[in-house]
Amino acid sequence: MMHPDGAAPAIMPSISELPDEGAPWMIEALRLLRTRDDPLRADGRGMLRLLHMIGSRATLLGLPWCGFFVGHCLRSALPEIVLPRLYIRARPWTHWGEAAEPQLGAVMLFWHVHPRSPLGHVGFYWAEDEDSYHVLSGNQRASIVIQRYPKSRLLRARWPAGVAQTGIRRRACASQAVPFP
Repeated sequence: MMHPDGAAPAIMPSISELPDEGAPWMIEALRLLRTRDDPLRADGRGMLRLLHMIGSRATLLGLPWCGFFVGHCLRSALPEIVLPRLYIRARPWTHWGEAAEPQLGAVMLFWHVHPRSPLGHVGFYWAEDEDSYHVLSGNQRASIVIQRYPKSRLLRARWPAGVAQTGIRRRACASQAVPFP
């Protein structure tokens, strides 16, 4: 189903755009997106706070953290949730939870370089346009953004096991998200 009122999502979305039921982890994702004192500043203190909240002992040097962002947001709403081993990276999310269609709050896994490459990106479905998914995620341009990802690069959409899915698919204009690099 499309967004209930048919409106396109705002460029800087608000929590009021979320449904009353389902995907409570998106509240934390939006909070981090909206944080003006960038939680991932170059000095690294914000990232260390995020890593501490997630409970990881990984080092920051050259670390991909898109999976950290997803894990943190999920745990903020579902503290007992089991995350994939090595969840800091994208590909461990491949078989996590249960299969889902792209929808508001779904964990979306994309490939980089080649579909069989170990490289990838993971984030949350926010909306879509004709050619791309608009994905709310971390570690893009060293920040948290809503960025367009070509639909052809989607490997899987996943959902926390045992949690009711939203079923909400939202249309957006291409200009409402950061362009794919």
